[in-house]
Amino acid sequence: MSQSAPEVTYKAPALGVNRTYDEALKIIAEDKVRRLADVKRLQAVLAEQLKAAPSATRDAQIAELEENIFKQEAFASINDPEIQWRFKNGQVDMSKAVFRYMKSKQFQRETLPVIQQRITQMYVTPDLLPSFTPTLNVQLDFGAGSAITKAPGSSVSDNYFETGSYLLPGKTIKAPQIDVTSFHPEKRYYTIALVDPDVPDEENQTFKQQIHWLMTNVPLSATETKVVTENADVVISYVPPHPPKGTKYHRYTLLVAEQPNGGQDKIQMDQDSVSRELMVRDLCSQYGLDVKGLTFFRQVWDKDVSRIFRDILQREEPVYGKQPKVDELLDETGQKKKKYANL
Repeated sequence: MSQSAPEVTYKAPALGVNRTYDEALKIIAEDKVRRLADVKRLQAVLAEQLKAAPSATRDAQIAELEENIFKQEAFASINDPEIQWRFKNGQVDMSKAVFRYMKSKQFQRETLPVIQQRITQMYVTPDLLPSFTPTLNVQLDFGAGSAITKAPGSSVSDNYFETGSYLLPGKTIKAPQIDVTSFHPEKRYYTIALVDPDVPDEENQTFKQQIHWLMTNVPLSATETKVVTENADVVISYVPPHPPKGTKYHRYTLLVAEQPNGGQDKIQMDQDSVSRELMVRDLCSQYGLDVKGLTFFRQVWDKDVSRIFRDILQREEPVYGKQPKVDELLDETGQKKKKYANL
């Protein structure tokens, strides 16, 4: 029977060994005291601002004060050797400002450039959305063996994939676990949609969008990162991706959109009033949604798609492609026409 590895704990270096290290700790401690005193001062100012009559100026000042308080709280601890060690070893407590700040910077430095590159290269923007900068890190887990290319910063044990990776249709039959890393401590409500923008529209000789999964009123925060469907309102149940034969790769895109009033408002979205072919931009406009994060994966047809059409969707599988060219030299049986007819 295998035993789990013991938890790694921080061991502070002994004092009195390195004078420079000891002096550095004193400077760090003094800086922390100053910054925490500044936090108290700013919190007092914020309390007074909250009493003022609502206005655009007041709201801007409150936002600025909250940002300054957050940064001062983070900077008060960021140079602490134990904090640095815990961050490096994955012992992160997102209820603390310092870790939210460090994770945010890590996201901007390591993950965001990859996401922006992929959504631009593969035209997720502007096909689905106008150009935007994600502020949330969205990851999907379809289970063991589904990840072909690991996501930046992911561990060997998880199944997160890099944005834009190819996944096999047989690996995405069941709905994934959605993990959203946000950097706000308070709970906010989000709408989540999985959309395929590459569905053939034969009538108009173009492509149309199709929603594969839609949930509203999903609660998320820096400490509440897992999407639990039981805590949300499922408008459209999960439909497995099924790129038809004869089409190019499909970009299955999962969007996380903040709901109105900074995510504080719940919304009512009736299944009967939402078409699976509703465009993302129209959905956002109609319900006041603001997309904050996304990820996507690509798929092409394989034999598992036929199984999905037959066993899950229970409908005939479409096949796309160019019509065969008519050979004028062959008759209706496929045989070569005789050059001369018998009279």
